Amino acid sequence: MNKLITILRKENLKPLLEKAGKNYDVYLPLQDKKNGIVDFYELSYMSENYILNLEEKTRRSQKFIFFPQTEKIFDFEYIKDLQKPDKVQIKLKDKTESSEKDFKKKVLFGLKPCDTAGIKCLDLVFGEGDKKDPAYIQKRAGSILISIGCSMIYPDCFCMAVGGSPFNFEFSDIGLANLGAYFVILKKSENKEVAEFIKENKNFFEERDLSTAEETKIKQLISNSEEKCRLNWKEIDADKINLIMDKNFKDEKTWREVTNKCISCAACTYVCPTCVCFSIGDELRDMSGERYKCWDFCTNYYYTLEASGHNPRSEIYQRYRNKINCKYNYFYKRNKILYCVGCGRCVDVCPVGIDIREVVEAFL
Repeated sequence: MNKLITILRKENLKPLLEKAGKNYDVYLPLQDKKNGIVDFYELSYMSENYILNLEEKTRRSQKFIFFPQTEKIFDFEYIKDLQKPDKVQIKLKDKTESSEKDFKKKVLFGLKPCDTAGIKCLDLVFGEGDKKDPAYIQKRAGSILISIGCSMIYPDCFCMAVGGSPFNFEFSDIGLANLGAYFVILKKSENKEVAEFIKENKNFFEERDLSTAEETKIKQLISNSEEKCRLNWKEIDADKINLIMDKNFKDEKTWREVTNKCISCAACTYVCPTCVCFSIGDELRDMSGERYKCWDFCTNYYYTLEASGHNPRSEIYQRYRNKINCKYNYFYKRNKILYCVGCGRCVDVCPVGIDIREVVEAFL
């Protein structure tokens, strides 16, 4: 019995996304022709200067779409009693209105499988458990994650070492294989949002039998990518790595050696799909202001600086040690998933050449 497949021809891609853009905010990887950087942009950016690039990794991860770099929490104002000017009250203004973008459903097209694993990590922090972030849930609701298996494997790609793979569609709503002139859907979630999306855009998809040549090509594509990725780092035993980190936590000598180049610049944090640290601050204008949260990073000296002046992580090696343990120890104990997805962005952007694989390897 022949196997049915659904395909999306590449000439139908732009019309599909443009139609989807009427009901969704559509994001996709575009390359700025002026500087060559590939990043996630809204569909409206696509032009002669911003062209679609589905092969290279985006400079940033897509986490900023659901977890913005800066986000207002609420507005407030100071109320003075003119009869008693030494007394000041703080009054919260009416609940901050959410933007239309927060409520509108989103389609993220062209994600890498490691990026969808990163979104799963964010979901576990902000969207599940006893404490949930309503702003995150609001932005994430109804979103559709469309990922494409990786046919291009870079030297800093190591998803297979941390439990993923170049064609891991476990956390994708729709998973595609790029066969040149068209995409083949290898995974399609059964949830309501995906069913509606396919139904609304059925004219852009074709369903037919999978040929023997196509099946062979897909299997070869997956096999080649996995083989290349395995060469970049050996597989990590997730059930043992946290124990290894615990055992070596007090090995100050080694931690100092492997982090001696770190300058606490935060480049690795800002491109990481799973870093979730943030700070809360107030911005004042006369007697009014807003409270906001913004990305922060645990390798920042001021992140752990206490009001007393004491800093429990005053040295760089202590802060970097905390970062590595977050990825390979603490979150795994909590959620049974490593918080490093092997995207390699931190390796790519580090100005002093620190490779997270070498850091972890020092303790294996």
